[in-house]
Amino acid sequence: MKKRSTCLTIMLLVGSYSLSYAQQADTLLLKKIVINTSALEYIPDRLNAGNFNLGAEMFVANNKTIYANVGILQSYGQSDRNWFQLSSQGTTGFKIQLEGRHYLNRHKIFDPVVLLFWPHVFQYKSQSLKNSGYYFALHWAFQHTNTKRVETIPGLSTGYPFPDYDSHSIQNGYTVKRSATRMHVKFGYQSIKSYGLVIDYSVGLGGQYISSSSKDKLGSNNDKDWPWNKNYDEGSGIYPSFV
Repeated sequence: MKKRSTCLTIMLLVGSYSLSYAQQADTLLLKKIVINTSALEYIPDRLNAGNFNLGAEMFVANNKTIYANVGILQSYGQSDRNWFQLSSQGTTGFKIQLEGRHYLNRHKIFDPVVLLFWPHVFQYKSQSLKNSGYYFALHWAFQHTNTKRVETIPGLSTGYPFPDYDSHSIQNGYTVKRSATRMHVKFGYQSIKSYGLVIDYSVGLGGQYISSSSKDKLGSNNDKDWPWNKNYDEGSGIYPSFV
């Protein structure tokens, strides 16, 4: 009787361990929610502004995920034309990004890609999960900014708005409102390390619609929206885009 009880106890313990291990293995097949931030967007842009952002990726089904990111655009300080191509007193705004991803169930890194995109080297030894490895994505982004700029109006006296066109000039402050809507097709690789760190590296090409207008502007500042040769302060158009 004691032998039977001992055998039964051992079998229950082994069975419980196997069940627990199987459940743990199943949970490792994917990460349902991944919280992240887009690191490159903190780097100052042409107006010396960075995007302080937070994103989340949620697994849906069949190797598909939905990604969303919300950011606040804020200047690090004034921008000088010599360093940042456009002069400004400061920029504020926001940026919203949405993305649908399809993972290809391909986790082995294609070595020649590392030669083209060196950050790929940090993605070795990734877990083989449903939402890791190579993926294709459709990416949408909307960005709106308010930029304070200063223009020099030559030949106006301090008697403005009744100028007598003497040798004096004035400094006029104005605001540029700028919106950009972008769509990209992306190709990337997401690495999820065993200790939780996620490295997501991707590139994408597409198009964008840019629209800008100025408030309280008096002169004809023709600074260009590089590299599209569009007037930064006003106008609209469709241009290529990459991410």
